[in-house]
Amino acid sequence: MTGPTLRLDEHVGRAFEPFHRDQTHAGIVLYREQDLPDRDPEGLGRALDEVFAQDGADGLENEIVDLGDWYDWLHE
Repeated sequence: MTGPTLRLDEHVGRAFEPFHRDQTHAGIVLYREQDLPDRDPEGLGRALDEVFAQDGADGLENEIVDLGDWYDWLHE
């Protein structure tokens, strides 16, 4: 594996599940609400910042993170 790569993807989470199980990776960050980046880009960015603040880049290795869960938690 080379350096960390971040990919945000909105609705193809299931396509990453086999990759997640079969490959070593830097982490997969997903969001499922297609309109979220348009509706609240700063809120989505804060959620992503919080993921890295809590887990760090190393803590995301070989993990799938649903950014929507973090977004919801921050907006309770």
